[in-house]
Amino acid sequence: MHPDGESVRRALEEGPYGRCVYYCDNNVVDHQVVNMNMTDGSTVSFTMCGFTADCSRYAKLMGTKGQIIADMGANTIEVTPFGKDAELIDVSRMAEDFSGHGGGDRGLVSAFLDFVTGEQSEDDTISSVERSLESHYIALAAEESRRNGGAVIRMEQVRK
Repeated sequence: MHPDGESVRRALEEGPYGRCVYYCDNNVVDHQVVNMNMTDGSTVSFTMCGFTADCSRYAKLMGTKGQIIADMGANTIEVTPFGKDAELIDVSRMAEDFSGHGGGDRGLVSAFLDFVTGEQSEDDTISSVERSLESHYIALAAEESRRNGGAVIRMEQVRK
């Protein structure tokens, strides 16, 4: 069934979609800073903000030898080794479909299907099951910290 004017109006008046996000019990994270100490001694600071004027995604990675800026609105990646000229990569030349998280959703589903059908082994995938689980554990730890006033969360606790 496709929505029409009447069904949309009814959903807004009677369902949860018409509630004002600022005056309801919504406690979903809209911005967050997560600081992580890695086992090799490096540190990571991840900042997420759900509010943006252009409704796009942007990532800036800074390391000891340079930085990478990925702009998913412009479909570009800028790689700048410190002390050298930047290289701008036009990602739009690498694929045609950037829907669903910049094309990532389609790629994840495709890789998963290749794995479960046996067309690819775990060695051929972009991320192992262990690495994928670890990224989810980190997200769960960040949420636990947020819900507990910014408490330090040890990964050993989360993995149990």
